[in-house]
Amino acid sequence: MSRGLFEGALAGFAKTLVLDEARPVIPLVEVLREETLDRLLLQVYGPELMPDQLPVLVSQWMKYYAMQLIPPVMVASLVHGVSWPLAVDQVSFALHARGFLDGIRFEEAPFDASNSADPFERFAPLLDNLQQVIERLSAYGGVAPGVLWGNAGDYLETCLRELAAVSHVSLVPGYGLLRERLRPDGQRNPLFNAVIYIEGKDGQPVRQRRSCCLSHRVEWVGRCEHCPLSR
Repeated sequence: MSRGLFEGALAGFAKTLVLDEARPVIPLVEVLREETLDRLLLQVYGPELMPDQLPVLVSQWMKYYAMQLIPPVMVASLVHGVSWPLAVDQVSFALHARGFLDGIRFEEAPFDASNSADPFERFAPLLDNLQQVIERLSAYGGVAPGVLWGNAGDYLETCLRELAAVSHVSLVPGYGLLRERLRPDGQRNPLFNAVIYIEGKDGQPVRQRRSCCLSHRVEWVGRCEHCPLSR
């Protein structure tokens, strides 16, 4: 069923899905173990940066995570009203030969999800997954959770813009995750204004992240295109 959710113009949102049962994957709970993260980050970034620049590397690695997880989950919900169980023991990842995440497998079948107008109810499985992963990576890498939530929000906003270009489905619930300052329980929403648009020198809107992803601390990584520190 997963393949059928992403036909035609939506196919690009499924490019991270691992649908080949024979393809090796690693459970997320294993990926998040300290020894596994040590090995993967060393493989991706090399001994020149690992572990001296660990906060930067964890931030960049979180981008791979968000890139794999968010597009299929958001599009399946907004277009079809379905989701997958997303607990950390229900998700696995394929690895590229270089060590970065290169595909996601949802271990359980998709199900009819909440179509609530409340974005925090509708996307509760996704938010719970991100919360657990970000808490783990923050503790492991000594990087502020806000940095990692900023990475997630960046890819979320990108996904919504790309979906708007190929579909007329309502994006209101998705954008609600980025526009509501507080969650229904009164707690701060860590995705609030993760991306904003400001007026550029030519009067055109310029996309800007709220929080810095730390990439500027490593010269060969460089400053990201939407860095808030550049303005």
